Order: sequence, then structure tokens, then C-alpha cells
Amino acid sequence: MTENVPLVFGVLDEFSVGGGGAATLWTHPRDQRLDANSLRYWVDLAATAEQANLDLLFLGDVLGLYDTYGGNHHAAVKWAIEAPANDPAILVAALASATEHLAFTVTSSTTYEDPFNLARRFSTLDHLSDGRFGWNVVTSYLRSAAHNFGLTQVVDHSERYARAEEFLDVVYKLWEGSWADDAVIADKKSQTYAQGDRVRPINHVGDRFSVAGPHVSAPSAQRTPVIFQAGNSQRGRQFGGRHAEIIFTGDTDPRALNSNLTTVREIAVAEGRSPEHVNVMAGFSVIVGKTEIDAQKKLDELQDSYHIDGVLANYAGTIGVDLSRLADSEPIPAGDGADSWVLRSDGSGEPATVAYLRDRLGKVATRRDAVFIGTPSKVASQIADHASISGARAYMLLQQIGRESLDDFANLVAPELVSRGLLRNDPPTGTLRSRLTPTVGDRLPAESYAARYRFPHPL
Repeated sequence: MTENVPLVFGVLDEFSVGGGGAATLWTHPRDQRLDANSLRYWVDLAATAEQANLDLLFLGDVLGLYDTYGGNHHAAVKWAIEAPANDPAILVAALASATEHLAFTVTSSTTYEDPFNLARRFSTLDHLSDGRFGWNVVTSYLRSAAHNFGLTQVVDHSERYARAEEFLDVVYKLWEGSWADDAVIADKKSQTYAQGDRVRPINHVGDRFSVAGPHVSAPSAQRTPVIFQAGNSQRGRQFGGRHAEIIFTGDTDPRALNSNLTTVREIAVAEGRSPEHVNVMAGFSVIVGKTEIDAQKKLDELQDSYHIDGVLANYAGTIGVDLSRLADSEPIPAGDGADSWVLRSDGSGEPATVAYLRDRLGKVATRRDAVFIGTPSKVASQIADHASISGARAYMLLQQIGRESLDDFANLVAPELVSRGLLRNDPPTGTLRSRLTPTVGDRLPAESYAARYRFPHPL
């Protein structure tokens, strides 16, 4: 990545008190996340991101409480681990009207959503935001989510992805194939909003869904929102290589990130896509001060508010293993959740122990996201070095301290990135897709998987 090519920067968060990968840090004296139920908190956050010329607010989501640790939800509500979890789509509808340039991505599950309802809701958000919208496609791993939707256990991994494939077939047909580009004429004289022969049902009948259509929303600026995806399994990579435009792998090491980028681009090429039309997203945190002493002081303060029991409870729910029942020296078995790839010690291939996790995850500076620490110039150099090795197109800031971390990035780090050509010096414009992949424009390219359903192609 050359220094004169601006990266895409954004904020990765959740509509919750303990979201954004910052389990327990809401207890920091200066953290403002206890106001996360207030619209004002998010309007102010979005305004700061927009003033710093950031591109995106990326909102994660969960559909159940983390109830693996200790066999119940007590740790989750005590530490506010991704809780309380409010609906991010409703928040985006409000924030779209309070911003002009900032884009938004919402996490939503193909395992528990209905494709017709999701297509309608996301077309609406793409309309309201003038194309500043993306969808982070997930298949959901929490047992509590399965229980909340009437299931006795988590849906099998392979079945989750099979359902996701058909789910995307349905929404692509609705978004890309139900309304022709010239369907809407909005002619008052002829009293015709849309031409009936240019709008068609999709009549999808599959193994998991039966959806007649037509789509009830007219085409939006992007038609299909930008597709984000997070998945590190082989099946997840295959899914991402076929559908995703930006992939969040969870890797912190830039070489591992670059290796995953190479792999997913090879899959994309095998699917008939251009390798340049898929990229990876890196999560990062900054602990920055005007001097090294200031940065170290902030790090020490953060460590005082960082509680390993809450972090382990978060991690236990993620991997689907009750870590509270394991001795520190006991190897951690594979679980039925996500992130099983993390359960290796120092790249040795041996299963990690709870003691290893306590040491690795128990320090703010060695958490699972990349943590850049130091003066503004030093942090900017760390980001530049990481990007040059990883090849990542997008970097998402995870706030250590609610609002203060973004303020620090905007006021201290952003000017340094601008001076190096890594961050744009003017507000981003256009749709989210046109920013992420300028050569593509507003709509998915003709080679995309979804393009096979475009009007008038048969459905």
C-alpha cells in the first residue's frame, strides 16, 4: 500500500454499553458508553467521525446474551458484554438524517432473519442514506441466539452457510432482478409511477425459502448494499470470495492478514470475479498522547479498568467453551462457536490454555485487535507500516474509551495520516461502494455473483 493512496477509515462499534470489542472498559472514569442508549451519544459520535473525514460507522450486533461462562448470563450482564444489545438498523435510520457523508454498515444474521423483510429494510436504509449503506453478513454462533429463535442448539456450521447462500440468492433476486432500471418513470401526466411490465415477481422456491415477490421497494442508489463478511473457516472464506466486497478476518498480524487477502482473492478469481473487487478490513485501537509519557499514562489507566474475568466471559461465549470450568493449565477444547482459529499458543499449533489467554487477553496492549501506542507521529507510522504489509483497504477503529478514543484519533492521529496521504483531506462523497472500490461505481460489477439475476436475466 503506497502512502499516497488514502485508506478507508471508520469506527467499529455496537449499539450497546459494552460493545466494539471493549469488554469492561466502559468502567473507565472518562468512558461515556453508559449513554449508549441515548441518540445524542451516537449523533455526537457520528459528527466527530464525519468532521475527521472518516468513511464509515460499522455496527456489530448479537441476538442473545453471552451465557456460556459459568453456564448462565450473569457475567454478561455484570460486565455489559455486548449488552444491552439494541437494534442497529433503527439507529442507522436516525443517523442517516444527521449526517451528510458518513456511511453505515449493519450486522444482520442470515440464520435468524427473513430474506424478504431484510431486503425491504435494507433497501429502505440505502434510500434514506443515499447509498451510504452496507450489510455485514453473519451466520450467528451464540447458543443463546438459537434459543431465542426456538431452536435447542446452534445450527450446524455447514447448514448455516448453506442457508446463507440461498438467503443471498433471494435478496439478490429482489434487489437486482425484480425491478428494471427503467421501471420507475414517476410521470404525473400519465399517472404512472412504475411500468408493470418492468417489475416482476421472483418466484423463488428453494430448500429453505419460498418467496414470490416482487420486491416492494423501488431500486435504491446501490440496489444491493455493500456486502461485508466475517469468517475465517474454509467455508467462510469460500462464501466471502463469492459474495463479499470487504472481509473482516480478525487477524491482527499484517502478514497473516495479507495471506488471507491472497487466499480470498484466489477464491474470488475462481468465482469469476476481479481480485481488486474484494479486500480485507482490519480492526485497530490507538492509545495516543502528545508525548510517549502521556500515551503510557493512558495505557496504565486503561489497564486499571480492564478486567480479565469479563474478557474471558466474552471470549467463552465467542468460542462456545465454558472457560470457568477449566484449570489454568488445561488445554482449551474446540467449541461450537466462532474464532476457534484463535485457540493456538504462539503459532505452535498446540491448543491454548486458560493461562495463556489470561496472559494474552489480560493486557490491553496485546488484545485481539491491533493496538497502536505512542505519539501521533508514531501511531501514524505504525498504521502505515501495517497497511503496507497487510494490503488492507479498510481500517476500523475500536474505541478503548467511549468517545475519547475517537476524539484522540480525530484530533491527534488523523492530521498525521492526512499529511502522509493515508487519510483523505476532504469529506468522502458518493455511495459507500464507490468509495471502497472507485473503479466499480455505485452498483455491483457485471462479474459479480448477484449480476446473474439482473433484469431481464431469468430468475
